[in-house]
Amino acid sequence: MPLFDCYLLLVETMQLINDRHNIVYGNAKFDADMLKDQGELEAFKETAFYKMYPHFSGDLERLQNNLSEKPGQSIEGIYYAGKSLEIGVVKDNLAGNYKMIVLRSELPLWKEGEQLGILKMNNKGRALAVMGNYSTKTPISITTGFKNGEFISLNLKKDTTQTSFWRAAFADKTYHFEQLSTKVSYLKAGDFSGFYPVLGEAEKFYEELKKRTFAANLIIDLRDNGGGGNRNSDILFEILENLKNSTQFFVLINQNTGSNAEQFAVRLREAKAATLLGDRTKGAIAYELKGDISILPSNFFKVYLSSKRHREYLPYEGVGIEPDVFLDYSKDWIAQTQSIIDNEIN
Repeated sequence: MPLFDCYLLLVETMQLINDRHNIVYGNAKFDADMLKDQGELEAFKETAFYKMYPHFSGDLERLQNNLSEKPGQSIEGIYYAGKSLEIGVVKDNLAGNYKMIVLRSELPLWKEGEQLGILKMNNKGRALAVMGNYSTKTPISITTGFKNGEFISLNLKKDTTQTSFWRAAFADKTYHFEQLSTKVSYLKAGDFSGFYPVLGEAEKFYEELKKRTFAANLIIDLRDNGGGGNRNSDILFEILENLKNSTQFFVLINQNTGSNAEQFAVRLREAKAATLLGDRTKGAIAYELKGDISILPSNFFKVYLSSKRHREYLPYEGVGIEPDVFLDYSKDWIAQTQSIIDNEIN
């Protein structure tokens, strides 16, 4: 069996278990930095990982011309992963999914005509991407939504000039506090990792937060927070506990809000009557990883399997948390939230 087909079957088998913490991916013994070395790069080009991706057998120029005529909201079309990769997404009617074909590449690992991977759409407007990593070609699987001509979790969009308003603000900061107005404070918690150095950064931020004066309304930005552990998030929750009688919470979530960050959002909504805004979360919430890795017998792939279940979050697993208010992907999410706050005040 071709190696890519083998990997696809492994991923599909894993999907039968409703546990989005379970992961199977390539057992790579390198990273992107190693491949900057010409010797390492040439050695990698001789491996099965490098050669495992299918090639497009049709007319590439014709495909590109056909896809360029697809409307912006169509799944089919031409997409860009930054400035280095141009990807054509085309329907495979026989398999019932979408192929991702490399149309142009400035990266050393990908060539024109290679199939980056496939997209398997579900009936909830999301897709399972089974593909090679842009930088290392390591096979990975990612659940992603499709909104406004963009595959959210793949950094893949049709219009590179389009602002991704769904992304977390202050991209250069993991934690941030700002007074937006006399009526609205803003707090970004971009990571709930329970390990140092991130935990150390969080602890320092939380200590400073205890000295802050909060407005009557607080926007808590959990966008792109992939989770972590209660060792981190419990500190912030306790701080917010002390504000419950004086401050109304507005929590921003998106499709990349996952795991412990999803749990945190549920806890805030249940304990503080917080309003959740944005889009449905990742849906990897009811389990956690112990950190053990299993190498499969072929030695090509490795598996992370979850080790603990949180029964109270099972209804959200594989589904995600639906916000109280869905926000418009074409407008600034913080500005939309401030407008909602202003309307409630008035």
